[in-house]
Amino acid sequence: MLRVAIIGAGPAGLMAAEQLVPVDGVDVDIFDAMPSVGRKFLMAGKGGMNITHSEPLPAFVARYGSRSPQIASLLDAFGPQALREWIAGLGIATFVGTSGRVFPTEMKAAPLLRAWLHRLRGAGVHFHVRHRWLGWQADGSLRFAAPQGEVWVQADAIILALGGGSWARLGSDGAWVPLLVERGVPVVLLRPANCGFDVAWSAYFRERFAGQPIKPVIASVGQKSQQGEFNITENGVEGGLIYALSAPLRDAIERDGQATLTLDLAPGRSLERLISDLSKPQGRDSLSNHLRRRVGIDGVKAASLGTKANR
Repeated sequence: MLRVAIIGAGPAGLMAAEQLVPVDGVDVDIFDAMPSVGRKFLMAGKGGMNITHSEPLPAFVARYGSRSPQIASLLDAFGPQALREWIAGLGIATFVGTSGRVFPTEMKAAPLLRAWLHRLRGAGVHFHVRHRWLGWQADGSLRFAAPQGEVWVQADAIILALGGGSWARLGSDGAWVPLLVERGVPVVLLRPANCGFDVAWSAYFRERFAGQPIKPVIASVGQKSQQGEFNITENGVEGGLIYALSAPLRDAIERDGQATLTLDLAPGRSLERLISDLSKPQGRDSLSNHLRRRVGIDGVKAASLGTKANR
């Protein structure tokens, strides 16, 4: 019997186990540092549990930016529709929301995770929680800090499903990076992605509009544009549209020290129509009422026209 050790019990580790359990002669053990598995997965469920997107596959692949050529073949083998069918096999129904995003019908992660773990345990997968990986022994065995002290585990194969460094409280702390570097494994430095950004708002704008959504808009960074919505926060911007553009925003900040997010506040109106509408007599209307009546720009959208912030 070959023993495979999977380090990390998030979706990547669980899916690796899913692929291994049908193979004869393979015994699968999953190790995780946290007291329970899939903690960040469960946290994602608190926001509605967006599983995938229903958009055409070429557009979906393009979301992976510079990694698109490598990801394309993987999505050909197991794409968004295949994922929905796999989830249906766990007894979880899904639906397509108005934004094109796909969600479980119950909008929760817990039922999906429970069904998945039940199936994996039934297939013979062994789970070891509170086992923090510490690297390797000289003989190649794996070292873990466990409740009973340090334990060593021999495995014929190791799968690392360690996540990033995005949420230490839920297990994604990036502590594995120095372990691999010490082993001589090339590691690309962790970089922020799918994140919000700081903006140097004025005190008035922050106090008046923090927490409000800007929608619908078309946001652009360089050559990449997308329609959607995002939220103003006390210290910047966050939300689905910002996350979708986080990679080019991050790259611009790393390159130039700042990034410029360009917003089309009146999507669906051509520039010519916008000029025509705004050129109509203002009469006794204030500028804010003129913008609201003529092109539907008001509230936080109107306030953002007079806000300069590019950090």
